[in-house]
Amino acid sequence: MAKHLRTYALFFHSLFIVPFAQAQVDQWDWAPRESLTSEQQSQLNQYCQGSYVSSWQATNATSTNLAADLIVRDKNGVIHLQGAAEVIQPQSTLSADSIEGIPNEYYRATGNVTLRSENQLIRSSNGYIANNDTAPTEFNQAKFLSHQSGARGEAALLSRRQDGVVFIEEGFFTTCEPNEESWKLYGSAIKLDTKSGFGTAKHVQIRIADLPVFYFPWLRFPLNNTRQTGFLFPSFGYSGTDGLSFSAPFYWNIAPNYDATITPQFIQEKGAGVDIEFRHLSPYGETIYEQSSFSDNDEGEQTLLKLTTAQSFNRYVSAGFLLEDNPTSDKYPEANSTSIGEKDHYQRSVYINVNSGNFLNKVTYLTYQTPDRAIDQPFEWLPRIDSSYRLATSLLDYRIDVQYTDFYDPAEDNFDGQRIALNQDVSLNFSNAWGSLTPGVLTQYRDYNLHDYTTDADHAASVGNLSGYLDSSLVLERRVDINKGVWRQTLEPRLNYLYVPYEDQDAIPDFDASHSTMTYSQAFSHKRFNGNDRIGDTEQVSFGLESRLYDENNNERWAFKAGQVFYLADRYVGISGDTDDNSAIDNAKRSDLLTSANYNGNRYSLTGNVNYNLDNDEVNLAQLVTTLEPVDDVKINLSYLYSINNIDPDDDAKQASIGSIFPLNQNWSMFTQYTYDFLREDASKEIAGFGYENCCIKVSLSYQHWLNDDNEFDRGVFLQFILRSLSTAGRASNAANIADSYWNQGKVGY
Repeated sequence: MAKHLRTYALFFHSLFIVPFAQAQVDQWDWAPRESLTSEQQSQLNQYCQGSYVSSWQATNATSTNLAADLIVRDKNGVIHLQGAAEVIQPQSTLSADSIEGIPNEYYRATGNVTLRSENQLIRSSNGYIANNDTAPTEFNQAKFLSHQSGARGEAALLSRRQDGVVFIEEGFFTTCEPNEESWKLYGSAIKLDTKSGFGTAKHVQIRIADLPVFYFPWLRFPLNNTRQTGFLFPSFGYSGTDGLSFSAPFYWNIAPNYDATITPQFIQEKGAGVDIEFRHLSPYGETIYEQSSFSDNDEGEQTLLKLTTAQSFNRYVSAGFLLEDNPTSDKYPEANSTSIGEKDHYQRSVYINVNSGNFLNKVTYLTYQTPDRAIDQPFEWLPRIDSSYRLATSLLDYRIDVQYTDFYDPAEDNFDGQRIALNQDVSLNFSNAWGSLTPGVLTQYRDYNLHDYTTDADHAASVGNLSGYLDSSLVLERRVDINKGVWRQTLEPRLNYLYVPYEDQDAIPDFDASHSTMTYSQAFSHKRFNGNDRIGDTEQVSFGLESRLYDENNNERWAFKAGQVFYLADRYVGISGDTDDNSAIDNAKRSDLLTSANYNGNRYSLTGNVNYNLDNDEVNLAQLVTTLEPVDDVKINLSYLYSINNIDPDDDAKQASIGSIFPLNQNWSMFTQYTYDFLREDASKEIAGFGYENCCIKVSLSYQHWLNDDNEFDRGVFLQFILRSLSTAGRASNAANIADSYWNQGKVGY
């Protein structure tokens, strides 16, 4: 198998690398990597083999100097230069076997013609150089180079107007190195406008490894980062279930402060559609409108809409809104290149912020569209008002948060109402270099005016709670000699005491309460629940031990954490059901043992979390994510997630994944990914592919088999080209994968 891989690698390698004779390389002012200075080499991408170096310099002279073996002026005033002819001007130098012309008007050069100027080189068999506006400069059988951008090409006829616009007839241009011409843009007529930053071409061929892969009757393409109207490169793919898919985005640069992208979509077995993105930039912020529409052969019209804006009027006041809509009754476009995804609830909201230092205020009006009426609709805010103030000194930390929410039940089949939530947290901080002691008091108050739709009755409810806490920590430190360097290790014991007395909350509804995921950080939190509806009673002591290891440059290499919560009393308040101080909803005496480890190294990183139940002798959570680079350019990603015994069984997970990228040679790499779901007892993602990269092109070809959002398996073969300084062509899978994360997004190579 290894033998065949080497054979295939050599075969593909020959497709992309076209050797040139040394003489041809030299004519481009090309300097190989080994001849460059250390500073010049450091600026090169690892795949680039050299750089263009121009030795030409502008002169300080203000007049034109002529040089040749023989110089003659005829009776008409035409100067003839024969043998090693040169015309040296302040901003350019023209050389050829012979030159004739009238200074300040024109020069006609023949044989080995070379024209040099700042960051520009032109070579040709013969040329006409105009020094006035009467005619353009022209070169026959020309080669041209821009040292700064790396763009070069050849043309049967190359002409340049006085305004700098370049015309290429029957020629090509590329940004590839002269010894690796991986892609070229051919055209019968190419126009390069460096001032406006774009080019146009007729009868265009994009050739990769000298093989035509695209044809366009007319094409507009960028020469720099300037935004220009024109077609972007298309995306295409093939899937076993959908057949051929194709999209061709069109970018419309309407004005300097607004533009649009229109993307037609086609899927052979599904139908066709169009995506629209419109962007507007005001002096205060950005507004974006998106629409995805698709005409499905079976389901008919499918549409999603989204309108967002965020405006900052000054440093105190900002505002914005979000409008999402699905007008086609729970149908979702099969092809969608916008940021609108398939959702159960589409949000419509507007907000305004008024902030002044540590005094923060926000008003939010929030509603939803729920296309599927069988799904419970979330509460809407009509509106919500948040205000907070914080006073922090070296000794005192005081914070007050006030929130008013008018909740509305769109179905009007349960309950809704208004809620006022008031939270005050005041603490004292006694700390020095070796530890801290922080006693604090937390006041929580809730007031409700509620309406019950089942009984058509109104009632009020309120609850208040005063809780206390004491946080403390020590910081112990020692020096460690490792690898002939002085490292630093810390040991940080933590102790937290929290007391939240029980309060009867039978009359308190649940608008937005949720359980907190038990982690090491949550063990030292002062609240049991998220949201403002439930005040979780508890009396507990949390112990923690942290240790960190810093290298001689004070970079954190290792971090270990272990902690546990010990409950001194049963808990009687839950999110749902009645609260009864005679009926505990949780009588566990201690939490899981909560552990965490992190390592950041030169060759690999590690993040691990384990929650272990000492009472039942079982692991409830095990998570491991590691990235390894054992040698240069070899990347291995490993992950494992085991999360069982969650409150919602749908949140249970047990799966492992391995992804890798490793080089086959200087330019070729292979990438793989495999994800196995132990609960499904099946692989949920399988990916294998090859990637090629040099200084001007990246190519990936992959086979992918994955579980999609509809819980069904899909598969496809995906080919994608990234042409440096031109564009991206092809298509990648919609499923997140190592090819997208590390290869196509440039995390390997440039």
